[in-house]
Amino acid sequence: MTDDDPDRPTQRSEQEIKESTDLRIRYSLFKMAMVERKSELVRPDSTGLLEVLDEMNVLFDRVRTPREAAFDSDCLIMASELANERASNLQTNIQEFDRGVFANELRKLMSCGSSTGELDWSKLGKVATNLFNAPAKLDLIYGPLATEYEIRKRAASKRTIQKKPEESAKKKPQQIVKQDQEESTTKEVQRVLKSVYRLTGSADAPYPHVPFFELIIHPTSFSTTIENLFHLSFLVKDGRVKLFLDEDDIPVVKFGKKVSAGASAGSTADIPATPGTTRAIHPSQVVVSMTMEKWRALIRELGITESMMG
Repeated sequence: MTDDDPDRPTQRSEQEIKESTDLRIRYSLFKMAMVERKSELVRPDSTGLLEVLDEMNVLFDRVRTPREAAFDSDCLIMASELANERASNLQTNIQEFDRGVFANELRKLMSCGSSTGELDWSKLGKVATNLFNAPAKLDLIYGPLATEYEIRKRAASKRTIQKKPEESAKKKPQQIVKQDQEESTTKEVQRVLKSVYRLTGSADAPYPHVPFFELIIHPTSFSTTIENLFHLSFLVKDGRVKLFLDEDDIPVVKFGKKVSAGASAGSTADIPATPGTTRAIHPSQVVVSMTMEKWRALIRELGITESMMG
């Protein structure tokens, strides 16, 4: 014995050595038994390999040294070889799919009764109809039977060159001059003054005064209503139009300055060119708030169907 021998008497008791020797003998007998029973263990209907594994598990519980583990490993290798041989003896009855044989059978089916050798694909479709709930897309096994590829001719691309517009053809943006805005405002103020004069200031005026809101409100245009209010404010500021409350505390409007005897009704002889020439004797300021909600409510309450300013 060498110093590396794990079975030296100085390291193990006699009882342990006796058990180790007995275990090795049993492993050797176990290997011999598997060799003798090989023909039985590799049969597909045999359960002998399960019994072998159970016995090996019992022996493995007694393994204490590396040498004993080596015996167990040899037995396990032999058992795995027998299991592999037993698996190869199993009859699965599974046949491999041969695409060539399948294609030949399809050809026989579709060319049956044809003297020209052409394939009748409708026969295959009738057979496959019962296998699908939805029609299958066309997918030929050997590719298209006859395919003609159309060669597309590409048209030569022409490069267009954009010409710069001439100076005379260029559109210049319209410039809005401040003087034009003032002239437009003056015309609108004169229009409102003519309307007030026609309604309340002329000799044949139908009203002594008109309600303020009925005068400025346009029933179909909120923007026109705001413009009328804006232009009327110039006339009230200059004293050309009077704004006051009547007996029912309703704001009313009337013409504030008599026209000269030589001027006709509604003429512009007594209307200044620009607003702001004549001030009222006792001027006062009134702030009027107008929103679309108020505008709609006034139209509904006052029953306005058309504009008094025309």
